[in-house]
Amino acid sequence: MFFLQKNIKGLSLCLFLTFISFGIQGLESYVLNMSKPIIDVLIIALLAGILVNNIRFPMPRIFSKTDDAPKFVSKQLLEFAVILLGFNVNFSIMKESGIPLMILSVLSVLICLPIVFLICKKLFKLDKNISLLVAAGNAICGNSAVAAIASVIKARPSHVAIAISFSAVIGLAQVILLPLISIAGLINDFQYGILVGLSVYAVPQVVAASFVISPEAGLIATQVKLLRVLMLGPVIFGVTLLTRNKKNEKKSILQNIFTYIPWFVAGFIVASIIGSPNLIPKDILSYVNQISKFFFAVAMTGIGLSVSLKDLKNSAREVAVSVIAATTLMIIIAVSGIYLLDLK
Repeated sequence: MFFLQKNIKGLSLCLFLTFISFGIQGLESYVLNMSKPIIDVLIIALLAGILVNNIRFPMPRIFSKTDDAPKFVSKQLLEFAVILLGFNVNFSIMKESGIPLMILSVLSVLICLPIVFLICKKLFKLDKNISLLVAAGNAICGNSAVAAIASVIKARPSHVAIAISFSAVIGLAQVILLPLISIAGLINDFQYGILVGLSVYAVPQVVAASFVISPEAGLIATQVKLLRVLMLGPVIFGVTLLTRNKKNEKKSILQNIFTYIPWFVAGFIVASIIGSPNLIPKDILSYVNQISKFFFAVAMTGIGLSVSLKDLKNSAREVAVSVIAATTLMIIIAVSGIYLLDLK
């Protein structure tokens, strides 16, 4: 209660910007006449926070951007949102997708993640945390993967912002350009769905790029994307073990359980196990997903309010090229998989 009283102005600003962001997303959906917007509310909230933090203008007395609220929502609230995300994981999709699609989806993550990390770290000399965030976001499931991994490695807000911003821009370009491949008749709708599901950055962008071609392409793309999302749990667990504090290596895993596996990672795993057997009614799960989305948006606002534009300029070109390399790699993997596995 004391924290709330002390930081009420900062929390009010985060919530205000979040509601504005949802309003902008709703306007976007209305103008484009689409059920799911191309530019996700998480991107809008992040950009809103960055703009407010970097543009000088009179701040109403009911708001503040100097207290501890942005730090709180970008960490504790973000971690809780990651747990809620776990309830949406459903392992039963693996039975429905077929062995070839499962293999291709898993291999795409296992190949892309280390290669993109090495490109960022070794070729472009980017910070290790930025490299991991760019690799995870583009290999797995976009903003959610970046947010989850950022909490594990304790990445700075500027690292999260730069990883999400440039990846989202390239993803938007894919939404515009990828349909040309299908229109040109180079691949059928089923193959196009696989291509989009494997290569496009975020779920809303996958939906936008695939359903514009056909319902079949949209359903396949969404299913393939969800198969990639299933890899988030194992990747979080692996990153947690690889980035653990070396000072605690001599102790047993039981002694260091909260060091090796942060509370929200354990919560995500438990939520995934609960959500997988379809025990949660769909209407309740829908509310949980909406709450998770809202918390993610508030967290993105807090991250944006902690970012200086000067921090983004330092690595902008390298990150942009790395994201393009990651996207190109995923497209190559998708096309190769389609023909090697004879997916028709």
